[in-house]
Amino acid sequence: MTFPLPSVLDRADNPYMPRHLQNLSLNLDIEDFAVQDPLPEFLPSNIGQPEINGAHRTAISTAGPVHDDVEAHTDDSDDNSSESLDPVEDDEFPFFFAQRGSPPRLFHSHGTYRLPVDSDEMKRQEAQHILLRKILGSNYPASIHEILNDIHHERKVVDLCTGAGHWVLEMAKEFPDVEFRGLDLVPIQTRYPPRNVRFEIADVTERLRFADGSVDLVHARMTCLRAEAVPRFLREVMRILRPGGVFLSVEWGVQPSLHPEHPYFAEHDVYIPKTVSFYSAASGIVPTLAPQILHLIGQTASFEELVSRHWAIPISTPYSPDVAPSHSLDFVSWVMGRITQGYADALVAGGFPQEDADAFKAELDGRFGIYNILQTVCARKRLSDGVGRGAMMETRCN
Repeated sequence: MTFPLPSVLDRADNPYMPRHLQNLSLNLDIEDFAVQDPLPEFLPSNIGQPEINGAHRTAISTAGPVHDDVEAHTDDSDDNSSESLDPVEDDEFPFFFAQRGSPPRLFHSHGTYRLPVDSDEMKRQEAQHILLRKILGSNYPASIHEILNDIHHERKVVDLCTGAGHWVLEMAKEFPDVEFRGLDLVPIQTRYPPRNVRFEIADVTERLRFADGSVDLVHARMTCLRAEAVPRFLREVMRILRPGGVFLSVEWGVQPSLHPEHPYFAEHDVYIPKTVSFYSAASGIVPTLAPQILHLIGQTASFEELVSRHWAIPISTPYSPDVAPSHSLDFVSWVMGRITQGYADALVAGGFPQEDADAFKAELDGRFGIYNILQTVCARKRLSDGVGRGAMMETRCN
C-alpha cells in the first residue's frame, strides 16, 4: 500500500509565505531586531514543563540510497545505535502518522511531539525558515563557512529535529562536498534528496549513531525538547563533535516581549495578558531549549568561545516611537504574525483550547509592539590539547 504525502517543498498555495518571499530583497536594519542581552528581568528564564512519559526510538533511513558510511561506536555501551539503516518502505509510512482533530490533521503517531506534521504545518515552518534566514542574513554564522570548506578531512553536518529538512537542503546545495544528515522522529522530508543528504528517523533524546568526534557541525533549531531531556541531548552533541567542531542552537524564547520603549514595557502582563497566558500554556506543550541551553553549555568544560544573541522579531504591528516603521519591518511583522497565528491553529488541532487561541490571535491583531525573542547560541568544542582554535564566530554574517 502506498501512503501519499503532499510535497513539503511545493511553494505554491502557501498561506504563510507571500508569493516570491524566497527571492524578495528586504532592506532590513539589524538594529531593528536587537534586544538587550541578557534579557529583561521580567522575562521568565524557565517555566515548569511536564514530565516525559517515555521515548520512541528507531534507526531507519527515510530517503536516498543507503551508503556504507555508518560509523561504529568506539565504546562498549549496550545500546543498539550502531545498527544498519534500512529505508522506510511505502507500506510502512501509515504507521508513523495518525489523524486527529476536527477537521482532521496529520500528526506523528507516537512520541511526545504535539504539533501537526502535515503539509500546512510544513509550509508554515518553511515560511518561518525563509524569513529568519533573511533577518539573520544567512543559514549559519560566518566562521562556519571556514569549517565546512576545510579540505583536510571529510566534513559532516548533523541537523537534529530536522523537520521537513529546509535548512539541510539549502546547506547541502551551498556545500556540495559536505555530508549532511537530518534526524527526526517522522519521515516528512523529501524522499529524493541530493547525493550529499540523507534523512534518518531517530529520537535525538537517545544515543545517536555517530561515532565519537566524527561531526564538524551540529545544528539544532526549534527542537521542542522537554527540560529533563536537555542534559542527555547536550552530552550527545559534545560526544559526536570533532575537537574544534561547532554546536549551533536556534530557539524561540518561552515568552514574548514588548519594544523597550513601549509604554507598557515593564507591565507586559497588563497590556497583553492573553498573549502571556497563551505562551505560558503553550510552553508545556511545545517546550524550548532556550531557558537551559546557554546555562548548561556554560557549565561544561567541553565547550569554549561561547557566543549568544537574542533577536526581537515583531509578531504584531511594530512599535516605532520616533519614526514610522520601514516597509521591510512592516512586512516582517505581517509575515511573522501569520506564522504565529498558524502556530496557534496547529496547537488547537492537537487539543489546545480554541477560545484561548482565539483570544491570543485577537490580541495580536489589536495590540502593537509585540515581539518573539529568538535565541542563537554558538559554541566550539575544545581541542584535545585544550588550546582554542582562533576567534569565535559571530552569530550573524556581516
